[in-house]
Amino acid sequence: MSVGKKILGLIALLLMLALWASYFYVFKENRDGQLGGAFDSTAWCGTPPASDAVLLGKDQLTLRITNTVRGEFMLSGAVVVSERTFNRYDLGRNELRLRLEPLQWSFGVTPMFLEQVKVQPLSRNLASANKSAYAELEPRPIGVQGRATDFPFDTYRYGYKPVLYYLKGNERIDLRFKNITTLMEMSNTFTPVQKYNRVDYINERNAMIRDEDYKAYGAHECAFSVERKGSFKVIVLLLLLVLCLPLLHVFYRDEPGIDFLATLVSIGAIRVLLVGPMKDFQLYTIDFLFAGVIILVGTVSLIKAMRANSRRELALKSGSSW
Repeated sequence: MSVGKKILGLIALLLMLALWASYFYVFKENRDGQLGGAFDSTAWCGTPPASDAVLLGKDQLTLRITNTVRGEFMLSGAVVVSERTFNRYDLGRNELRLRLEPLQWSFGVTPMFLEQVKVQPLSRNLASANKSAYAELEPRPIGVQGRATDFPFDTYRYGYKPVLYYLKGNERIDLRFKNITTLMEMSNTFTPVQKYNRVDYINERNAMIRDEDYKAYGAHECAFSVERKGSFKVIVLLLLLVLCLPLLHVFYRDEPGIDFLATLVSIGAIRVLLVGPMKDFQLYTIDFLFAGVIILVGTVSLIKAMRANSRRELALKSGSSW
């Protein structure tokens, strides 16, 4: 056996070991269809979540943040207004509004643009025992710091201070709610990590860091870093290693045309599974890896096909069987 075949056989053996090791790791991490524990993808900040806010008639704002496969973050939630607050600010006539004031995401940069979230009309229930009014927030995407194209190493940062207010003429009147809760309910592939001060949230080495940057965020300020789970990165690695199988077959076969077609089909399926179909020709970093695999398999297949064709022509000219 030639040295090249021995090296190729060793690579194939290592690939098989990596595939099975990754498979058993992911199998062990599976928890009824979830990667890791049931609460690894959820977190909260602010006032501890309470389901009795409506029953008790307290002033409470609850924000719920979810995500999509493409790295879009959606915000929804609800607000409960007590009878005292409702009457004090005359919210029957004044429209209740919500703004999200972004926290500083980089040293030397001061956020200027606020996110406005529409609050549905309050549903009055002041005649009941809890003496409160209730309204849902209109779901909408919100801005986060991060790039989805870095998949599967994409990380995102979310940091806002929610403030309820209403307009009285040209004057903006802020409402001081004591109970504000932000719930991060991420998909199975993400882990949210709460950040407690500006230094941890910004996560930059900078000479502009001051002592006050280590001060803890306020009760209503919420900052998270959202990262991919390690087990999900192993799944991506497992699928990428599977793509190496047709490549190895290409080196072993004399006429590997079918392996090139298998590579195209498998890459298309894996790409759709991981990040969905291409949208507006937006390329992810992983797409360049897919393209490299296609070019490599196609190049080797074509070279082998040309060599096989040359041997065939030489055999015909010499009159021997090929």
